[in-house]
Order: sequence, then C-alpha cells, then structure tokens
Amino acid sequence: MHPSPARLLQAIIILLLLWSTVACQAAGTEIPMLTPTSTSTSTPTVTHTPTITPTATLAFTITPQPTMTPSITLTPYPTLSATPSPSPVPLQPAVLFPFRDTNDRVVDWSYFHVTQIGFNRLNEINDLWAFVSFQLLDRAIHQRNFDFLGKTITVYYLNVAHEFDGELLPMQLVLGGTAGENVAIEDIPAGGNAYVQVRVLEASDLFAPYITHRDANRDYELREETYPLIFLKDLRQMLPTLPDELILLADHPILFPQDDWPQIKLDMQRVDHLAARYHPFFEIDDYGRLANQSEFALALRDHIFRQTTIPLGFYAYSSQTLIIIKGGQ
Repeated sequence: MHPSPARLLQAIIILLLLWSTVACQAAGTEIPMLTPTSTSTSTPTVTHTPTITPTATLAFTITPQPTMTPSITLTPYPTLSATPSPSPVPLQPAVLFPFRDTNDRVVDWSYFHVTQIGFNRLNEINDLWAFVSFQLLDRAIHQRNFDFLGKTITVYYLNVAHEFDGELLPMQLVLGGTAGENVAIEDIPAGGNAYVQVRVLEASDLFAPYITHRDANRDYELREETYPLIFLKDLRQMLPTLPDELILLADHPILFPQDDWPQIKLDMQRVDHLAARYHPFFEIDDYGRLANQSEFALALRDHIFRQTTIPLGFYAYSSQTLIIIKGGQ
C-alpha cells in the first residue's frame, strides 16, 4: 500500500529540518559554555604588630666636681707701708701760689689734666695718662723696699700730698728704683736707674700739659735739651735750694692697654726703675702675673671722670716726667 501524498510531504519536511540542524553543527558555531565563577571575597588577615614601648636609657648622672680654677690671691696696693724709719728731714710744706696752665685752668693741689686717653673695643678707657699736681712736704728723697718676682728693689720717692675732695692726703711720688735692699742713691749703679726726667719752670713760664706730655715722650735725642735726664743725687741736692712757693707736676700712665701687659711685665723684670714706677698701678697675683690694674688706678680713673671719692689710704703715684714750677719769691 503506497503512502498517501500528504504523509510523503510531511516526511520530506521532517528530513529537511533534521539535515539543517546537522549542517549547523558542522559549521562549528560554538556556543560558549559559561562556567560560573565563584567570586570569593577574601578577608585580609590582619597581623597585629605589637606596639613597642621605647625603653629610655637613662643618661649617666654626672655629679659636678669642684671647679679646679686656682684661687688667686691678689696683692692690693692701696695700703702702702710708710717708711719704717721716719726721715730726720724736717717738714717744709711747699706754699701754693697763683698759677694757671695754658688752658686757663688753676693749678692747685687738686689739679689733674689728662694727657693721653684710649679706648678698647668695648669703649672702655684702657689707656690713660695724666699730669697730677703735688705739694712737696719736705726737701728729701726717701726710699723703701718692695719685692717683685723674688727680687728686692729699692724705691726712691718724694714725700708729697694731693688734695682729694678738699682734703690733702699724704702720698709717695715714685721717681725710680734699683735692684737691692736699702741701696743709697750714691750707690746706684751707672745706667737708667740713676736718672729721672725733670724740667724746672719759673712762675712766668707757660705750662701746656698736652704739649709737655708729647714733647717729653719723644725719642731721647729729640727731647734731651728741653726735658733732660738728671741724676737722682743731683735732684737730691737741688731740692733744698728750691723756694717755699713751689708746685710739683708729674706725668705718668695710670691705665695700660691689656695687650701691653706682657711687655710691661717683661720691662718690670728687666728695668728696675720701671718696676718701681709701674708697681702702684697693678695687682700682682701669687704666680707673679699682672692680674689687674690696682684699685687705686681704677679709683683715679673714676675720680677724674666721675668725681668719685678716693678711699682713705696711703698711696703712691709715679713720675715719668717731673715738672717743678718755682714761685715768684
């Protein structure tokens, strides 16, 4: 029995559909396979780092030790000892007379005139010279001894007074010195220690303190005639011949630049008359060093510039240049 045409057509259509499916698969159109991915959120592992507490290492405890700075015992100068054996020379105080310098300043027993001044980097006075007036109390040259760096020096001085704050105070006006104890003036060895620089003026002569300082400190060959060096023994013979009316004026450094102290100490060691003259203006420690300017030197500075009171005591000034002014008698 033959199939009916309708069944045959149906069979053909089915065959065609099957063939097309097989053909598509043969064409290799690949349908991706989706493999589900498991997304795992990993929780980070927190490693706890222990907090380190710093342990402070204590520094060594330092126990302060006593300062090993040597204690310096200064030898103050303002308490000079008077001559152990008072001189038998009678007192003969000089009489003041009217006299003025070229600056029209009255020259009396309180007269000061600065002749040189200098300042350090701090604007402090460290270089000071002055002419100072004195009343001569007798007509002799006296002497005393002092020890400097293991050496005894005989100091020669005049017995004088200066007026501070309206009061005449006794002083020593140092002229020079020589090595040895109680060396008589006539026994001073030949050399610079035997001399003193002196100029004698009449009351009618002019006295210019600054010009005198300048000229008297020139090189020796330029000042010899005007400001001669005379023997101490000749000055000793001159003093009794001077009139009652008389004024002494002495020019000398009071303060010294500190940079010059090493040279000053060396000069004091080598030249006896410089040791005698510089000694009143310095304090010397136990090791022989120039430790400071003396209390008297500093007091003079303050008295000159600030009119401060000079403490009572027995003092010495020095003369690098001595001016003797004779009155009109």
